[in-house]
Amino acid sequence: MKKLLITTLLIICSYVSIAHAEISAEKRQEVEKMLRLTGMEKLLAQMKSQLLTGIQKQLPDVPQDFWDRFAKKMDMHELIEKIIPVYDKHYTLEDLKAVNAFYESPAGQKILSTMPQVMQESVKIGQDWGESIGKQAAAEAEAEEKKK
Repeated sequence: MKKLLITTLLIICSYVSIAHAEISAEKRQEVEKMLRLTGMEKLLAQMKSQLLTGIQKQLPDVPQDFWDRFAKKMDMHELIEKIIPVYDKHYTLEDLKAVNAFYESPAGQKILSTMPQVMQESVKIGQDWGESIGKQAAAEAEAEEKKK
């Protein structure tokens, strides 16, 4: 398990992104705006914290000062720079402007602010549904088995 966590951490830290094509300044600004509007920086900071916490639990003998130094090496802005070309690849400037205009609108702000609750409730519904389907499948399989 420790090897898997360390490998995962190393992959994240040393990941070489897709060849970085030259992105126009205007398109870069729109990508960065979308990342800000959608809270990507906060999400990445949370992921960093959770990742470090998980690894620290797996490696309790490693001193805290190591983790403090290592956390400073995990520059989320560097990761964002690696992510920007992905958005450049999949979205046109017009796409980004339209999405950003939506996210800046009252409806877009509502979507962004309620998305965590919507996702949480949706996951719960999915889990309940899956449990119900699983019970139904088990009951039907048992009934068919009894017929034999």
